Amino acid sequence: MILRKCKGCGAVLQETDPNKQGFIPELKEDSAYCKRCYRMMHYNELPKIVASNNDYIHVIDDVVQRNGLIVFVVDIFQFKATFNKKMIDKLRNKNVILVANKYDVFPKSTNIENIVKWLSHECEKIFFRVDAIHIVSSKKGYFIDELTNTIDIARKGRDVYFVGCANVGKSSLINALLKRNTSIKNDVISTSVIPGTTLNQIRIQFFEDGKYLVDTPGLINEADILNQLFPKSYTKILPDSEMKPITYQITNNNAIMLAGLAAIEFECDSPISVIVYTSKNLYIHRCKSNRVNELFETQLGEMLNPPTMDEKNNFKYKTDDFDFDGQNKKDIWFSGFGFVSVKGKAKIKVTYPEKTEVFITNAIIG
Repeated sequence: MILRKCKGCGAVLQETDPNKQGFIPELKEDSAYCKRCYRMMHYNELPKIVASNNDYIHVIDDVVQRNGLIVFVVDIFQFKATFNKKMIDKLRNKNVILVANKYDVFPKSTNIENIVKWLSHECEKIFFRVDAIHIVSSKKGYFIDELTNTIDIARKGRDVYFVGCANVGKSSLINALLKRNTSIKNDVISTSVIPGTTLNQIRIQFFEDGKYLVDTPGLINEADILNQLFPKSYTKILPDSEMKPITYQITNNNAIMLAGLAAIEFECDSPISVIVYTSKNLYIHRCKSNRVNELFETQLGEMLNPPTMDEKNNFKYKTDDFDFDGQNKKDIWFSGFGFVSVKGKAKIKVTYPEKTEVFITNAIIG
């Protein structure tokens, strides 16, 4: 019996059950990709089979027991959702390079050195030691050479394991490394906007000493908004190009609604500056605070979309209150759909889906 693994997702190839991982209509000695990955790569078909957190736990526990260099990949646009405590607890006291991917969606004027300092501070706050921090874009190839050099120095003859939450771009990053450092021109590993595309470890011999780059399944963060929506809504949430921040001068009892995903209400004695960093496809609506509840009741799924009409019944909302003292510019991060920067003194009420999370940090930009 031929035992081969799919190069795209890591599943063992099999020709018996089309509803299980690794199915291929006819298994041959030169078979490289399962039907699922082949259709993703050639027809942009979204995967129907995805990895679960049980898959992740099994693989990541194996990874941390090995003497390898770990590249911990986070999504800089969804940083607070992907800099995940479960991940961090497993990686403490390991050799870790922190890589913030998807830098291409940030404004070109963003100071990269300031972002590195910000990331370093976020690590220090939770006593998480990393050996190096890199900002990259696997899509555009930004700073891939610098990451390659750090990996060459830090790995010390070991395999290199890429870990992180689902959909942060681990597979895309490995594809970018292969294209930059080998004769390979096309993607080797399957990628998709659907979290959980990689199903098992994928080992690719890369280094001159015979060691490997190893892709792994991603942890599914249950607080990520993507897990509450259908794929047709993803294009409105996930930026596919540089963000175009929207700046507002907010006065007392004004509100900003991020489609139907969040409402931010402001009480302030004097005008404050608010900058919204989301996908350009996400509908942003400014209104008076006293209209927020009415709009949620009458426009959810229509003007306030996403969620769509099909999705909105799964949504229940909660509110949190925050006091901003105006001393420093602060960011309000939402799990999976961006962040809002606030400069000024205000009391802020945030309404958002109860299954997601909101975080307050010092500003990542400016």
